[in-house]
Amino acid sequence: YFQIALILSISSILGAIAWQEWLFPDSAAQFFFPLVVVVSSLLVSSRADVFAVAFSTGVVCVFLARLQGAPWLDYDQIILPVLLVFFTAFVAWLGSHQMHTALAWMHNSYVRANELLNELRDERMQRESTLKMLEEAYYRITKLNQALIEARSAAETARRLKAEFAANISHELRTPLNLIIGFSETMANAPETYRKVTWSPTLRGDVEQIYRSSRHLSALIDDILDLSALEAQQLGLTMDEARLEEVIEDAIAVFRNLYQAKKLYLRTNIAPDLPLLRIDITRIRQVLLNLLANAIRFTGKGGVTVTVRLVDRGVEVAVADTGIGIAEQDLGRVFEKFGQVDGSINRVHEGTGLGVPLSKRLVELHGGKLWLESQVGKGTTFYFVLPFLPGSQRLLPEQEQRRSTIPSPAYTYDSGNRDSLLVLEPDQVLMRTIRRQMSNYDVIEVKEQGELAKLIAYHQPVAFLIDAANTQYLADQPAWVAQLTQDLPVVLVSMPGGLNKARSLGIQDYLIKPISREQLLDAIACLEGEIRTVLIADDDPQLAELLSRMLQSSGKDYRILKAPGGIEALAILKQHAVDLILLDLVMPDISGLDVLQAIKQDGSFSSLSVIVVSGQLPAETGPQAELFLQVMRPKSAAITEIFSCLKSL
Repeated sequence: YFQIALILSISSILGAIAWQEWLFPDSAAQFFFPLVVVVSSLLVSSRADVFAVAFSTGVVCVFLARLQGAPWLDYDQIILPVLLVFFTAFVAWLGSHQMHTALAWMHNSYVRANELLNELRDERMQRESTLKMLEEAYYRITKLNQALIEARSAAETARRLKAEFAANISHELRTPLNLIIGFSETMANAPETYRKVTWSPTLRGDVEQIYRSSRHLSALIDDILDLSALEAQQLGLTMDEARLEEVIEDAIAVFRNLYQAKKLYLRTNIAPDLPLLRIDITRIRQVLLNLLANAIRFTGKGGVTVTVRLVDRGVEVAVADTGIGIAEQDLGRVFEKFGQVDGSINRVHEGTGLGVPLSKRLVELHGGKLWLESQVGKGTTFYFVLPFLPGSQRLLPEQEQRRSTIPSPAYTYDSGNRDSLLVLEPDQVLMRTIRRQMSNYDVIEVKEQGELAKLIAYHQPVAFLIDAANTQYLADQPAWVAQLTQDLPVVLVSMPGGLNKARSLGIQDYLIKPISREQLLDAIACLEGEIRTVLIADDDPQLAELLSRMLQSSGKDYRILKAPGGIEALAILKQHAVDLILLDLVMPDISGLDVLQAIKQDGSFSSLSVIVVSGQLPAETGPQAELFLQVMRPKSAAITEIFSCLKSL
């Protein structure tokens, strides 16, 4: 529209001047034609446009002059007006160029300013939108954090309640179950205890069945508690160097008679020259027992083959049966807790569904892997791999005889290159506690003074931990220190609990419930002097009766006295010459610790032997003795190192 208006305006001015010149030839109107050029120079910025207007004006001027009869070279009517038009155009363009440049710059600046303003408005809107979104996100995060805190609190509460439930249900189940196991064990293994009872073969068989079933139920409870401990990451491993083939043969020996009774073969195919593995022997044996039990349960014909071979990163064990097999869609259910391929009540093959999930978790706890392959009607094969560190050397046959004294550079499970810690602690209860609490370290037990230097050279430990009450160390401390390297810290610590504490309380032995008949009789056999009269101090009459039956099954004519509480136990001790007291620490009137204190204070009981039979560990009983921690280094230390040690305590 601007261009059209511009053309119309210039054309109108040019037309008006031409009309004036046409009507009044003598009015000198042709000299007003430069006015058209001046006006156009103010309205257009292009040089071409200005001179185009000048050319058009000149043409009109010449055309009018010719119409009036003027010659082509007439100076006044043609040449002078045309020259004046073009001169005016040139001067006008020179004069208006800077103005148009400034106007163009102002226009561009204005446009750019508008663009920037619009961009700023857009950015402001985006910032406001982003700020609003951030406020909403912050609100949601705050709510989510609160929900997470509540969920974590609920999870912690659930975990605590689960642990309490597991502990309580364990106690409530084990208390009667231990009595069933104890009595049935005594009846099955020592029927002569019941002198007046006639044992028919049927009765003996029924008692043995009760004993086996109660042991099976106890194992089931252990599996449930182990799974709970694994889920809570509270189950530790006691790692020892072992030959896997020996562990396998031990597990197979348990089932050999059962396989023979079902007319099934049980074969092994073990690769020669297997390396030593660092494993928890009890747990790997448990894995093998679970897999062998599964195999016999689902195999009617044929048998089971256990194959062991070396693979790239470890030792692979395969337990293959010729049983019914598992369909492909059911393979995943095998690893579910309480999972059964046949989940119906009328299923033919019994089982709890805990053995395989527990075995899988135990293998994974060793850093390994467990899986299975199966075909319906052909059988199932369970595989698991126990990893070792690559680059280790196997034992040569001539090195085998030195394996007990020289640490073998054998394959070990991949512990993530953990630091080693040497420990001198004869109390195996405390040793297991140390392994569990120091699970980030590879805990190596020192059994003899002569192997210390070799263990240090091989394992390169970060420290040497010594129980301050250890008699081996106290008897020849300089000889122990002489074998230490200069940069090995020695941590001398007074360990709470354990047998040391038991002996400090005047206790000859400490048995943790549940106990077996063999445990009790072995503990009594280790006592000095002849045992004729035994006092059982326990508030549980059924457990007291069980202990009485175990004593009677020994074949010795013990005189057995019973006390349901601590006060009555002290009264019986004063009235009768008692050689041994089987003491429970938790009783309703006064505790077993109070009874022990009274025994220590009374000199007439100096020859009395005490065996504690309790459900509590020694460290959980009574006031703690004064404990200390001493850190030593064979070489001298700078003052900065000393303060660094103090800061880290």
